[in-house]
Order: sequence, then structure tokens, then C-alpha cells
Amino acid sequence: MDIKSLDSFVKVADEKSISKVANQLYISQPALSLQIRKLEESFGHKLLIRTNKGVQLTDAGHILETHARSILKIYNQAFEEVNKLFGDRQVIRIDSNITLATYALPCAVYVAKSQPQFKDYYLDLTFSTVNPVEKNIISGISDLGYVHQKGEYQDIKYVKIGTDKMVLVAASNFPVPDRITVEELKQYHLIKLNDKFNERKLLSESLCCSLKEFNVVLALDSTESVKTAVFKEFGMSFLPESSVSKELQTRILKEVVVEDLYDEYPIYLCYLKENEYNPRLKPFLDYLKMRKTMDFC
Repeated sequence: MDIKSLDSFVKVADEKSISKVANQLYISQPALSLQIRKLEESFGHKLLIRTNKGVQLTDAGHILETHARSILKIYNQAFEEVNKLFGDRQVIRIDSNITLATYALPCAVYVAKSQPQFKDYYLDLTFSTVNPVEKNIISGISDLGYVHQKGEYQDIKYVKIGTDKMVLVAASNFPVPDRITVEELKQYHLIKLNDKFNERKLLSESLCCSLKEFNVVLALDSTESVKTAVFKEFGMSFLPESSVSKELQTRILKEVVVEDLYDEYPIYLCYLKENEYNPRLKPFLDYLKMRKTMDFC
């Protein structure tokens, strides 16, 4: 259950028509019917019945309607108070994993904000560590997000807007050839980024084996701590290229090419399908799809 579903339910209760509300929300009738059905599944009771006068609330529906209006009132009051901090500016909430939010997206957000058509927008960039980005979008916490893999979320649209890749990095003076094989890599100390980072799964798939087969001497919780350990020559590490681009350019770190390693992976822009033509979000979504990764840091 989420705020948007409750809001849709109350609108249907007022209009007594699913098709009319679907048009108001710029979504299809089946999509709205699915929202209502998910609410009914959550509460375990039928909430609406169809009649020749449209849809009517059941007894359970009347109870939910009363509480839903109270919840929406409190939510809207909180939202209005937060928005007062930013005057009349449109607030768009952008979500991603910690790597993209820290290293890749700040430049994209800055360049977008500098466009004349978005001068009245407030762009709020954050990252998810508990829930998947998509769940935050579905629940209304975020308006759009960036992810590395498509999830199985029927309400979410994914648009590929670029790529990143995992690179093996070492200190500039670390004694290792410029190119090595996967088997040769097992001879060296490795520093790994802990399992909470999505890129780790992508790396294991590329290596076609678990990192347990390698000589992992440290497991750290942040990209910055891994980079520090690599710089101190404690070992080498696989990190997203976007997170080490500056260090590679200034030659503080060097890339070691691992032969036969497919290390590139996609970056997807994702958002609710129903927001494809939402007047508030459509101009910004169109801009992001057009610009793609040319604005990434």
C-alpha cells in the first residue's frame, strides 16, 4: 500500500468512476484497476462494487475511505510545509544507488538545473540503502531513479540512458602488469567493496566465479575507504569507473586490464509508467532521456 494508491482510491470514491479518474491521472484504466485490486489484497476485503450507476464503496471501502482521507490530509500538510521551504519551485525527487548518487549524477543534476526551463525546479538527489529504488518510486518517496538492472516491477518503465563498467584499479606504482588474466589475478591481494553494493553482483557475473576464489585481504564499506586502501598499496580492487575517473585521469591510480572480462553494464532511468505523460514530470523526463550520460561526472 502507498500514498498514490490511497489517493487514487479516494478519487474513485468521489467520482464513482474508474475510467474518469484514470483519465484525470493520465494512466490507463487497467493500471488504475490494478492499484485498487492491490489495495483490496492488502486489506483482504472487497472495497468497490460495480453498479449501473458506476462503482460504489462496500462497507470495508467506507471504512478505508474515512481513514484514507485523514492519512492524505496529514501527508499533504507535511508536503506543503516542506515545499514552503522552496517557494514556488517544483520539487523532483531523484533516487539511485550510492555509487551513482555520489560520483555520476551530481553533474547531471547540476547541468539540468542550469537549463532555463528548469530554473524553478528544486532537484533533490538521494540514494537508497534499504529499499530498492523502484520501491521508493512506487511508494511515492521518489519521482524517478537510476538503476543498473531492470527489476520485475510491472508499474515501472526502464529507459537505458548509458553505461558504466567495473575496472580493476591499483596504485600507480603497484607491481602488476598492465594486462593480466583472471587466473593471474588470483595471485594478487584484492580489496572488495561489501555485498550491499549492487555492482558486486555484476562483477561476480562477469568473472564467472565467486570472489571467494580470489585472495581477498580486506572487505570495506565505502568506495572512498577502498580507494584509500588501494592507494596505500594494500592490494587492488574492482570499482565502478565513474567512481575512480578523476584518480585515473590524474594517475593517482591506474587501470589494470583483465583479459576476457566483460565489465560493462547499463544504467537505466526508471519511473512509473503512469508518469510518462504527467505534466509535472514529462518535461524533465524527456530532457533526461535526451541528454543521457553526456552529463555524468
